Amino acid sequence: MRAETIEPRQDKYAGRREVSSTSAGRSWYAVSVLLVAYIFSIMDRQILTLLVGPIQQTLHVNDTLIGTLHGFTFAVFYALMGLPIARIIDRGDRRLIIAIGIALWSLATAAGGLATEYWHLLLARVGVAVGEAVLIPGAVSLIADLFPAGRRGRPMSLFGASGSFGSGAGLIAGGLILGVFNVSPPVLPWLGALHPWQATFMVLGLPGLIVALMMLAVPEPRNARRAAGIHSSDDTNAQPKGVEVALVRRYIAENRRTMIALMIGAGFFNACVYGWAAWAPTYFVREFGWKYPQIGAVLGVLLAVIGPLSAMFGGWLGGFWTRRGVPHGYLRVAVAGGVGIAVSTVGMISMPNANLALVFMTLTTCFTFLMFAAGPLAVQEIAPSPMRGQFAAFYTGIVNLMGAGCGPVAIGILTDHVFRDPSAVGRSIGILCFSCGMTAALIFRFGFASYRNTLKNAADWHPVPVAAIGQAASKASAPVR
Repeated sequence: MRAETIEPRQDKYAGRREVSSTSAGRSWYAVSVLLVAYIFSIMDRQILTLLVGPIQQTLHVNDTLIGTLHGFTFAVFYALMGLPIARIIDRGDRRLIIAIGIALWSLATAAGGLATEYWHLLLARVGVAVGEAVLIPGAVSLIADLFPAGRRGRPMSLFGASGSFGSGAGLIAGGLILGVFNVSPPVLPWLGALHPWQATFMVLGLPGLIVALMMLAVPEPRNARRAAGIHSSDDTNAQPKGVEVALVRRYIAENRRTMIALMIGAGFFNACVYGWAAWAPTYFVREFGWKYPQIGAVLGVLLAVIGPLSAMFGGWLGGFWTRRGVPHGYLRVAVAGGVGIAVSTVGMISMPNANLALVFMTLTTCFTFLMFAAGPLAVQEIAPSPMRGQFAAFYTGIVNLMGAGCGPVAIGILTDHVFRDPSAVGRSIGILCFSCGMTAALIFRFGFASYRNTLKNAADWHPVPVAAIGQAASKASAPVR
């Protein structure tokens, strides 16, 4: 049965929302820089995966503290800063804001190489989280402003695919750099001899400053509109701050079933993603006797090659279903990803040898990245144009708080305090990924029925004057005579 076609209302704001005056060449330059920035952000985040053993040996910390460092601390500050940053993004110069964020997380990653105690590294990861909280909301908002609605799928899919490439590139580069420094530990002026893991942080972090400079040459459509004296509904700085907050809250309340399905489902899904990705290298080291550079290279190739293909396929598949009249096409992709990652991770940790485990790791990688483009594309669909930055921040905040915040540390807690055996890390991975993956699939399915109405609400939305909101609230609270 084909679903109804969603026909957006043609109001006086619609044309302004969907038309960009920026040239195609400059728009694609912006996508290219954002893509490179996303690669560096994931590299700087992912490198910790390969440094678990060396950091534990140097700083003498257990799996729970590593899980806290890898996920919970990062996720909490990412989520806390996401919404304030998104409000700035929805009002200000996005290219400048993103450039500052890139510079901050790059310097914070390099600063991790100076850590001599656990709390030093903890503070550095907080800096990485705050800087990276800028990128996704800024990129989603900027790409949506640079391309009309019918042409956003390709640039957004490419941007989402770059995250998986960054994961793979980070593991490959990190493994190579760590291997070199293991053979020849670096000695720097004033700092003296560094541990290999410290030097790896520095080498991966500092090049991001170049990307920050490149970001300053990206076009900002808002600046062009303001210079021409044009005010559109996208320019939320023309609206009072309190009204904007009220509108966002009201829109969320009116579409809460869809919001719960997409965002909470994505949180459970990403608990699997961050959990298995954080601990799979350690599992291969402890279970099969591999070295971190060895598993880093193998996993890096999987993520760099299969990840982007899977992300683009997920975006294409969701768009295909949508064009065929299925409004919840991207949620269908999400359901497939949740079931797939639950089953494939259990298969990975159940295999008797490394080669068979790698087969299931390949399948896990495929299902992992289905949501990397489908999720942001769904956010673009269900959010009115002036709210996209804030909704992207909601999405990434929940994804990181539930995913990065709970996934890695839950596996560490299960290993340390339930099984009380470092070699049981595989069982911990399996328990977390199966339970969270199947839960995610059920929650995504919960949103199928309401997704169509939310799409129509987003298409029909337009700013409401302050007086109208106040009058509506007064009428709602007035006693019935």
